[in-house]
Amino acid sequence: MVEQEVKLETVDKFLRGHEVAFDTPAKKAVFLEGVLVKFLLDVQYANRKSTPFRGKLHGLKLDVIKIRKLLPEIVEKLREYKVGCYSWLERLVSQYFIDAENEGWDLSKDEISYYFALGLNLGGILKQKEDNINGGNENG
Repeated sequence: MVEQEVKLETVDKFLRGHEVAFDTPAKKAVFLEGVLVKFLLDVQYANRKSTPFRGKLHGLKLDVIKIRKLLPEIVEKLREYKVGCYSWLERLVSQYFIDAENEGWDLSKDEISYYFALGLNLGGILKQKEDNINGGNENG
Protein backbone atom coordinates (compact mmCIF):
# COMPACT_ATOMS: atom_id res chain seq x y z
CA MET A 1 0.00 0.00 0.00
CA VAL A 2 2.87 2.37 0.79
CA GLU A 3 4.30 1.82 -2.68
CA GLN A 4 0.98 2.80 -4.28
CA GLU A 5 0.83 5.92 -2.10
CA VAL A 6 4.29 6.90 -3.34
CA LYS A 7 3.18 6.42 -6.95
CA LEU A 8 0.01 8.46 -6.36
CA GLU A 9 2.09 11.17 -4.71
CA THR A 10 4.43 11.23 -7.72
CA VAL A 11 1.49 11.74 -10.08
CA ASP A 12 -0.13 14.33 -7.80
CA LYS A 13 3.15 16.25 -7.55
CA PHE A 14 3.51 16.21 -11.34
CA LEU A 15 -0.06 17.46 -11.87
CA ARG A 16 0.30 20.17 -9.21
CA GLY A 17 3.57 21.25 -10.79
CA HIS A 18 1.68 21.81 -14.04
CA GLU A 19 -1.64 22.98 -12.64
CA VAL A 20 -2.25 25.54 -15.40
CA ALA A 21 -2.12 22.78 -18.02
CA PHE A 22 -4.10 20.30 -15.91
CA ASP A 23 -6.81 22.55 -14.53
CA THR A 24 -9.82 20.26 -15.14
CA PRO A 25 -10.62 16.64 -14.32
CA ALA A 26 -11.15 15.94 -18.04
CA LYS A 27 -7.60 17.02 -18.88
CA LYS A 28 -6.21 14.91 -16.03
CA ALA A 29 -8.30 11.90 -17.07
CA VAL A 30 -7.22 12.02 -20.70
CA PHE A 31 -3.58 12.68 -19.82
CA LEU A 32 -3.44 9.82 -17.32
CA GLU A 33 -5.19 7.48 -19.73
CA GLY A 34 -2.36 8.28 -22.16
CA VAL A 35 0.12 7.42 -19.39
CA LEU A 36 -1.67 4.12 -18.79
CA VAL A 37 -1.48 3.30 -22.50
CA LYS A 38 2.25 4.09 -22.43
CA PHE A 39 2.63 1.58 -19.59
CA LEU A 40 0.61 -1.01 -21.57
CA LEU A 41 2.68 -0.45 -24.72
CA ASP A 42 5.85 -0.94 -22.65
CA VAL A 43 4.47 -4.24 -21.32
CA GLN A 44 3.54 -5.36 -24.82
CA TYR A 45 6.95 -4.48 -26.16
CA ALA A 46 8.70 -6.29 -23.29
CA ASN A 47 6.63 -9.41 -23.98
CA ARG A 48 6.20 -9.36 -27.75
CA LYS A 49 8.74 -6.90 -29.14
CA SER A 50 5.76 -5.18 -30.77
CA THR A 51 2.93 -2.88 -29.71
CA PRO A 52 -0.30 -4.06 -31.36
CA PHE A 53 -2.48 -1.99 -29.01
CA ARG A 54 -1.21 1.13 -30.81
CA GLY A 55 -3.61 0.21 -33.62
CA LYS A 56 -6.56 0.98 -31.30
CA LEU A 57 -5.45 4.60 -30.89
CA HIS A 58 -7.03 5.85 -34.13
CA GLY A 59 -3.87 7.64 -35.20
CA LEU A 60 -4.24 9.75 -32.02
CA LYS A 61 -7.34 11.39 -33.49
CA LEU A 62 -9.51 10.92 -30.42
CA ASP A 63 -12.81 12.18 -29.06
CA VAL A 64 -14.83 11.59 -25.89
CA ILE A 65 -16.47 8.43 -27.25
CA LYS A 66 -13.14 6.87 -28.28
CA ILE A 67 -11.44 7.86 -25.03
CA ARG A 68 -14.25 6.29 -22.97
CA LYS A 69 -14.10 3.12 -25.04
CA LEU A 70 -10.34 2.81 -24.58
CA LEU A 71 -10.37 2.56 -20.78
CA PRO A 72 -11.95 -0.91 -20.47
CA GLU A 73 -9.86 -2.13 -23.41
CA ILE A 74 -6.66 -1.00 -21.68
CA VAL A 75 -7.64 -2.66 -18.41
CA GLU A 76 -8.60 -5.90 -20.15
CA LYS A 77 -5.35 -5.99 -22.13
CA LEU A 78 -3.30 -5.47 -18.95
CA ARG A 79 -5.20 -8.41 -17.39
CA GLU A 80 -4.41 -10.56 -20.42
CA TYR A 81 -0.73 -9.86 -19.76
CA LYS A 82 -1.32 -10.62 -16.05
CA VAL A 83 -0.20 -7.12 -15.07
CA GLY A 84 -1.84 -5.81 -11.94
CA CYS A 85 0.77 -3.33 -10.78
CA TYR A 86 -0.99 -0.42 -12.49
CA SER A 87 -4.33 -0.89 -10.74
CA TRP A 88 -3.60 2.26 -8.73
CA LEU A 89 -3.41 4.24 -11.99
CA GLU A 90 -6.52 2.56 -13.39
CA ARG A 91 -8.41 3.71 -10.26
CA LEU A 92 -7.02 7.24 -10.53
CA VAL A 93 -7.96 7.52 -14.21
CA SER A 94 -11.43 6.19 -13.41
CA GLN A 95 -11.88 8.75 -10.63
CA TYR A 96 -10.92 11.61 -12.93
CA PHE A 97 -13.32 10.26 -15.57
CA ILE A 98 -16.14 10.35 -13.01
CA ASP A 99 -15.16 13.88 -11.97
CA ALA A 100 -15.09 14.93 -15.63
CA GLU A 101 -18.55 13.47 -16.18
CA ASN A 102 -19.87 15.38 -13.17
CA GLU A 103 -18.38 18.66 -14.41
CA GLY A 104 -19.17 18.03 -18.06
CA TRP A 105 -16.61 17.32 -20.74
CA ASP A 106 -15.12 20.63 -21.77
CA LEU A 107 -12.47 19.42 -24.22
CA SER A 108 -12.50 19.61 -27.99
CA LYS A 109 -11.35 16.65 -30.10
CA ASP A 110 -8.03 18.40 -30.68
CA GLU A 111 -7.55 18.97 -26.94
CA ILE A 112 -8.38 15.34 -26.18
CA SER A 113 -5.80 14.17 -28.73
CA TYR A 114 -3.27 16.65 -27.34
CA TYR A 115 -3.62 15.67 -23.67
CA PHE A 116 -3.64 11.97 -24.54
CA ALA A 117 -0.45 12.40 -26.59
CA LEU A 118 1.14 14.28 -23.69
CA GLY A 119 0.42 11.30 -21.43
CA LEU A 120 1.71 8.86 -24.01
CA ASN A 121 4.92 10.84 -24.44
CA LEU A 122 5.51 11.75 -20.79
CA GLY A 123 4.31 8.51 -19.20
CA GLY A 124 7.82 7.22 -18.79
CA ILE A 125 8.73 9.96 -16.33
CA LEU A 126 5.92 8.80 -14.03
CA LYS A 127 7.13 5.20 -13.93
CA GLN A 128 9.00 3.95 -10.92
CA LYS A 129 12.45 2.45 -11.54
CA GLU A 130 11.28 -1.03 -10.56
CA ASP A 131 8.43 -0.82 -13.10
CA ASN A 132 10.92 -0.04 -15.84
CA ILE A 133 13.21 -2.88 -14.79
CA ASN A 134 10.44 -5.47 -14.51
CA GLY A 135 8.51 -4.30 -17.57
CA GLY A 136 5.54 -3.82 -15.26
CA ASN A 137 5.14 -7.54 -14.61
CA GLU A 138 4.95 -7.34 -10.83
CA ASN A 139 1.64 -7.76 -9.03
CA GLY A 140 0.15 -5.25 -6.67
